[in-house]
Amino acid sequence: MPPEMKAQMRYARLNRMALHYVWGLVLVLVVLGGVFGGAFYLLDQQTQAASAGAAGDQQQITKLDATVLPEAKAASERLNAIKYVQSTQTRFSNVIADIAKVVPQGVSIDSMTLTGDDKAPVTIAVTADSYDDALAFRNALTTSPRIADADLETITSSGSDYQANVVVAFKPGEAQ
Repeated sequence: MPPEMKAQMRYARLNRMALHYVWGLVLVLVVLGGVFGGAFYLLDQQTQAASAGAAGDQQQITKLDATVLPEAKAASERLNAIKYVQSTQTRFSNVIADIAKVVPQGVSIDSMTLTGDDKAPVTIAVTADSYDDALAFRNALTTSPRIADADLETITSSGSDYQANVVVAFKPGEAQ
């Protein structure tokens, strides 16, 4: 064959091969374009779904804010009021427990008026089986860590029992 023909056949083969590569490249680009297009479509769908879900959640939050928030604020205000009352209210249970610890056998407390004021004396009315028991009560009160001093104001006999009034002065800050 003539060299010109051989060259043309060679170029025809190269053209066919180049054409196959071009078609392969076009096919790869179409597939990649489809993949990227599908990915963008799916991302757009997920974004819209998330936005719709967020909008629904935001509406629910707004509804709950309108109903729950006032109730929560009211509960918080009540809780703060309770905390204030508990922190400022006088608790006599410790004072009464301390006094009860030192009451000797044969003595019963008839009355006691606690005011929460540690500067004002408190009178405790007691009934004792004997004169010595009434004195023992007065002496026992002075051993309490909350009491600064205790004095017998009156002691009277009523048959077999003795009625006594004991005036108690508390240490500063201990009458609560």
